[in-house]
Amino acid sequence: MILFHAGFEIFSGGYVGVDVFFVISGYLIANIVMAEMSADRFSIVHFYERRARRILPALLLVVAVCIPAAYAFLLPSEMKEFGQSLVATMTFSSNILFWSQTGYFEGAAELKPLLHTWSLAVEEQFYLFFPLFMMLAWRWGRAWLTTLLVVVAIGSLALAQWGALNKPIAAFFLLPTRAWELILGVLVAFYLSRPAQKEVSLAARNVAALIGAGLLLYAIFGFDQRTPFPGFYALVPTVGTALIIVYCGPQTWVGRVLCSRAFVGVGLISYSAYLWHQPLFAFAKHAGLPSHHAVLYGGLSLFALILAYGSWRFVETPFRHGRRITGKQIAGFSFAGCGAVAMLGAVAHASDGFVSRLAPEDRYLASVSPGVYGAYVRKRFDDLQHVPFKANDQRLKILVVGDSFAKDLVNAVYESPLAAQVQISTHQITAGCGNLHLDRDFHQDITQKQPFLCDNDGWYKGKALDGLIRQSDVVWVASAWAPWEAGLLKESLTNLKKEYGEKFIVFGSKSFGAIDIKRLMSIPLPDRYARQNKVSGTHRDVNRIVEEAAGTARFVNVSGLLCGPQGSCPLFLPNGRLISYDGGHLTKEGAVLLGKLLYEELTARQLVGKHGGSMPAQSVGPSS
Repeated sequence: MILFHAGFEIFSGGYVGVDVFFVISGYLIANIVMAEMSADRFSIVHFYERRARRILPALLLVVAVCIPAAYAFLLPSEMKEFGQSLVATMTFSSNILFWSQTGYFEGAAELKPLLHTWSLAVEEQFYLFFPLFMMLAWRWGRAWLTTLLVVVAIGSLALAQWGALNKPIAAFFLLPTRAWELILGVLVAFYLSRPAQKEVSLAARNVAALIGAGLLLYAIFGFDQRTPFPGFYALVPTVGTALIIVYCGPQTWVGRVLCSRAFVGVGLISYSAYLWHQPLFAFAKHAGLPSHHAVLYGGLSLFALILAYGSWRFVETPFRHGRRITGKQIAGFSFAGCGAVAMLGAVAHASDGFVSRLAPEDRYLASVSPGVYGAYVRKRFDDLQHVPFKANDQRLKILVVGDSFAKDLVNAVYESPLAAQVQISTHQITAGCGNLHLDRDFHQDITQKQPFLCDNDGWYKGKALDGLIRQSDVVWVASAWAPWEAGLLKESLTNLKKEYGEKFIVFGSKSFGAIDIKRLMSIPLPDRYARQNKVSGTHRDVNRIVEEAAGTARFVNVSGLLCGPQGSCPLFLPNGRLISYDGGHLTKEGAVLLGKLLYEELTARQLVGKHGGSMPAQSVGPSS
């Protein structure tokens, strides 16, 4: 998993390490609980004391190191989010926080120092209920208990499969779709503790353990970010782990490897290594180090192991096994440590990431938050999704189809006088899935997103969308066009025109280049506000392909409107506000600017008016 996060592509499925961890955790905890219940000495207080001894000392150490690093390297908007993650980590709810903020595989996620604590949250949420469930259900007997756990696990797995295809971020982060993995470990413990077990031959155990290891290795090297997860595919690493636990004795070939000093040593420090690696990688990126550098991140991975040994030797071990530290002391340490960190996180949030530490002229830039601006980009478009047109309304009926760039377009309309002249309904097709209407399967062409997710976008199918297209006066097609997508656009538009007629207007994509807030803050104000980025050659080429596919008369060059014929894109408005917060999507001020430009151009071309209109025989916007 560490090498996966370090960017070594050969370990493309390294994220399954969490699934392995869940199975092993369920197995170990169930063994402890069953042994104590069988001896009639189980205590819920002692159970949570052991969890605190196991989890909190190393976690609090890592968090304590992260706090000054965050203050030094994070912008206030980032520090505010870090404060939220401190509170969530201390309350074991960070999986819920990160689910609400981002996807695990998205670029922004790798910049979150405490992202990896989501798995600890899932585990502790499970153990909030599991011992209580065992206490209540133990009297029913092993058979009933096993049956009930199997039913719950099957339900959780089914939900995970549905979620992987329909709500992948929620399925990845949340307990209901992960519980089955922990329960699988519990069931393995039940299986191995059953009385009168029949002896399995060494040859059979060797084969079973090798199959388990093979499944695990296949997942690590064969899975990638496009694999539907954690649905049925997650059975590969988890069943592999279960087979290894059940059949991998010290006499087996796999057992000899896993029992070697090297593997045992890595196992001992694995928890601390897991805690250290993500902050190291995240803060390296925040410090301006390259995101993809094998030697650098290989070195940081090794450094994580060194730190892990130190925290295992001097923090984990004394707290877990030291008799001098009593249960009351552990309780006091836990409440005090978690409370102090959570309080600091709350202060970081309330103070907008300690924004007052910056000079007044830098505070605006430092407050730029993709989360806040992203919510602005999405809201209007999402609110208008599949909203029916009003038949008795004589304004131009516009259907806007596309991704987040289409959402920018909708905001631009509503930030301009155009809003009073049109009705708008929307239909989303996620970026990278292809804003296309083809008569054939083009899943193999999809390169940017998980193809199975794109099935849920509907493309240009479904009765609701068909009805809206037919009711509309004009359909605006807008996307962050990918090269493969642009290459198929002409075929798509031909199909759409055959079915619906000449009502499609295609909008080109836009790009302001990299928006590096920290670098901009280092530039003196006059030079900062005059800053311009050139449109890349790749962006120009893709827009040219899109224009050729749409036909000049049916193409709106958004990049040309914003950046001019020379392709020089201003980053700031005269009042010092950013036009784009991430190089692609518009701030509210940027939407106002685009709205003004669109209103002037489209009105001049008679696209909008009292009774609507159609695009004339020339393109809109300067060429760029």
